[in-house]
Amino acid sequence: MSKQYCDHETSSTVLLKEAVSKLQARASLDDVQAHPDGLNVFNIRDWIVAAKKSHITPLNALDELGASIKMTPPEMVFGHNQLLVVHQPTGLSLSFIAIDALAHCHFKEGQQDQLKVSVAKDKSSCEVKELEITYDWTYTTDYKGTLGRANPENNVAMQSNDQPVVRVEDTTDRIDFEKLKVREPILWMEEINLYEDELHDHGISVMSIRMRIMPSGFYILARYWMRLDHVVVRLNETRLHHIFGTDHIMREYTAKEIAFDTLFAQGHPNHMAHYTNIDTYQHLLPTIQAKYQKIYLSNK
Repeated sequence: MSKQYCDHETSSTVLLKEAVSKLQARASLDDVQAHPDGLNVFNIRDWIVAAKKSHITPLNALDELGASIKMTPPEMVFGHNQLLVVHQPTGLSLSFIAIDALAHCHFKEGQQDQLKVSVAKDKSSCEVKELEITYDWTYTTDYKGTLGRANPENNVAMQSNDQPVVRVEDTTDRIDFEKLKVREPILWMEEINLYEDELHDHGISVMSIRMRIMPSGFYILARYWMRLDHVVVRLNETRLHHIFGTDHIMREYTAKEIAFDTLFAQGHPNHMAHYTNIDTYQHLLPTIQAKYQKIYLSNK
């Protein structure tokens, strides 16, 4: 890849071809588990799964990436990192890359509402200059993954409003978390980071992806979480679960948020040192938005 980061149009095609090539090479050699090239590939049933991990995007490439999506990017962007899942019989592809996650930080029309740090929050509106940017400076994203469709030559056409290559429908069904609690061997697992920022020393903003594969299927958690010190905590999560042999992937998206003033009023600690690990207090965040969908493997 000539660019120093994954782009929307070509990254899935490039990684899929790399993954197929590696699987073919592996078939003629002893299976080696080390991944000096940063590419971890797994093949199960009708699925190819590939995770690519690399270093932080250098500054010159970071400027180019930011210009392409019209924003100043976070301090740390892992622009080459990518998770790709492809169903070979139908060509359905699902990927996660930093540039697409960041593209979802732009405000939708009529919804611009910039957060202020705690120092600015206590000042009058005339003392605080509003940011003249079209994206959330905390890099809050509702990114749920990038869909596409691969052809027999492993070229991936990306999903768009003008080109709906993947059928996605709202549903009243839910992920069966009781099934996910059943003890099964983990055949493959990976975690990749997409970006991170310390919000000018006023908190933390992180986007990461985890995936695990079991004999019964696979499970993906795409998590964005943000803590703006003494102001607010946000947690946006996309969960995807596929049971092998079924015709769809269940996708559940939830957005949770709570103000620190509310947490303090409820009697929770008021020192930020207690809020460094979202896993320890995510149960305190109320859900403000939820969306449940089925991603069908085939369009038929």
